[in-house]
Amino acid sequence: MFNVLIDRFPKEYEGYLIRWQFYNGIIISDTLAQTSGIYGTEYGQIEKLYAAFEILYGKGIPPFETALAGLNWFFDCGEEQKPENEDENKDKDKEKRKNPKLFSFESDKNRLYSAFLVKYGIDLNTADDMHWFKFIALMNDLSDTAFRNVIDIRSKTDKEIKKYSKDVQAEIRKQKKIFAIEQALDVKYTPEQNKMIDHFDQLVGKK
Repeated sequence: MFNVLIDRFPKEYEGYLIRWQFYNGIIISDTLAQTSGIYGTEYGQIEKLYAAFEILYGKGIPPFETALAGLNWFFDCGEEQKPENEDENKDKDKEKRKNPKLFSFESDKNRLYSAFLVKYGIDLNTADDMHWFKFIALMNDLSDTAFRNVIDIRSKTDKEIKKYSKDVQAEIRKQKKIFAIEQALDVKYTPEQNKMIDHFDQLVGKK
């Protein structure tokens, strides 16, 4: 398991070079999120995975199982994930259908850029040597920024909103509509892609 305090940021997985820069992680994430045209088909799901492999691995793609494990490892920032049983996966799918998406690199690009600049003084447009693991660690601590405020608005449930006065409830619901992320309907992701999406939602859902 990777320890950010004592381990060097990795630049390979199982002996295979990886493109570790944070912007490659963003490109991979956006690639896996594509749903238009062929990418919305079952064949397209496989194509997206291989496109992600080509972006991640620097000199040759490893065998499929290794490549897929490396992709999950990259998105999990070296963390070991506990195996989930079928019932847990079904519960997560139900929860995903009920809850709106909290975050999108495309929708939130300007807020994320601003948050890094305000919080850390980091210009993401020129931070070419920032490792994906570092980027995610910093992204998880963007309190008191417009980016974090929008995430908090999106994450508010009806039960939480009802605790406020009627005027405040109306304003929160208005803001949720303004900042809502459009989601494609009836898009079926593979378990591996769902795991990556869940991981991002967990990261930005923390307070």
